[in-house]
Amino acid sequence: MEPHLIVIDLDGTLLLDFANYDEETFDYLRKLKKAGHIIMLATGRPKRSSYFVYEALGLDSPLINYNGALICNPKDEKYPKTDLRIDRLALLDIIDFIQDSMINVFCEIGDDIYVQDYNDAILPFLHIEGGTLHTGSLKTILPDNPNSALLFLKEGATEKLENYIKIHYHKTLLSRNWQIDHNYIVEIFNCLVDKSIGFIDACRYYHIPWQNTIAIGDGHNDIKLLQSAKTAVAMGNANPELIPYANYVTDRFDKQGVLKFLKHYFEEK
Repeated sequence: MEPHLIVIDLDGTLLLDFANYDEETFDYLRKLKKAGHIIMLATGRPKRSSYFVYEALGLDSPLINYNGALICNPKDEKYPKTDLRIDRLALLDIIDFIQDSMINVFCEIGDDIYVQDYNDAILPFLHIEGGTLHTGSLKTILPDNPNSALLFLKEGATEKLENYIKIHYHKTLLSRNWQIDHNYIVEIFNCLVDKSIGFIDACRYYHIPWQNTIAIGDGHNDIKLLQSAKTAVAMGNANPELIPYANYVTDRFDKQGVLKFLKHYFEEK
């Protein structure tokens, strides 16, 4: 079979939890790589908390981090690097606007983490191992434009903030919001950020034709990624908004959904 480019999301797709994975699935991905296929990881995580997966799979392909804000090939310095940022002054203005409804905020430049209030509640979001932590007011500690920012808000404040961003920064910034337990979060990122860009660039770089591309994901942030691939796969646990963009829905992430699809595709075609 001709070489394929297979791009896979991590959380809710390939990983069982923060740091664990299904060994049978990883063995099969290693087998596909050995057969000449290119495996790529595309995640909202920083490099420091995704590189262990990259190493475990023995990859030498590009790595898409921060949903496409930071893309590099850790094994090939000649591969074109993508480093998309948020304007620092714009972020500080946004923080000032929502200050009365803000609980906490952090942002990152590569593996440098800048957090206003370092505490137990925010710790699970920081992926702190391998990073350098800086704490305090972002006006004081943030030295440059960050790759991304997460604002933790009081209930009911997310729409107010997103409307402000749309009105004042629609040409440069995008945002998305979600809720985890009692955390109301707005993520801010450069308007050019998208996993699909890194995927399309890799297709060109490795001369992989579109008909030999596969994208697998579970989240709203995987929509354009699935739209860019010939074979678009949504996990059984996927966000309902992703399903219409998939031409195949596999099993859940915790029931070997990735493995089941790949075996179906490469062994039963």
